[in-house]
Amino acid sequence: MIRLDAHKTKEGVAYRVGTFRRILLGSVFAFLLWGIVLYLREGDSVRSLSIPIAMAVLCFLAFSYRETWLFLPRERKVVSLFGFGPFVKHEEFPYERIERLEITHFVKDTEDPKAKPGRRKQKPMIVFSLLLSGQEEKTIEVISEHTSLGRTESAAQAIAAISGLALVVDRPRDMDISIDRDEFHSFR
Repeated sequence: MIRLDAHKTKEGVAYRVGTFRRILLGSVFAFLLWGIVLYLREGDSVRSLSIPIAMAVLCFLAFSYRETWLFLPRERKVVSLFGFGPFVKHEEFPYERIERLEITHFVKDTEDPKAKPGRRKQKPMIVFSLLLSGQEEKTIEVISEHTSLGRTESAAQAIAAISGLALVVDRPRDMDISIDRDEFHSFR
């Protein structure tokens, strides 16, 4: 579960992996790479550096991970970008195919839709999705309610307001969340 952040752009709204996370992962990758090069210059074998090399590869993959949803009201479309580095899957959804945005809640590790969080593994979860015509659903984000802390619901409301798309929330109390532009850093 990677937390996505909403950012207002000239064209609409970008809902994407945060810039801070990318900077942090890029810095860790650069630090690991620097250490690996220093040790290799001193004559250490590549085999002795297998763990730092594996960590550097994982950091590079995490740094190059791309997940972005662009809501473009002027062009009347939603664009999805997903992948690693230059290998990105690009999908476009014209407004004519979109029925609505939707926020739904469920409890992890249970089939009962009315289940309440219980055991340690049964966490309350949020699903932010795009419903298309023909009952097709594209999941934008699945995140724990404890991680989201209302930010996913606020982002969905802001995206719906800016893009002009309808938003349906399965719990009425989540529509009462106010969009505080000072707290919601990306809409300053």
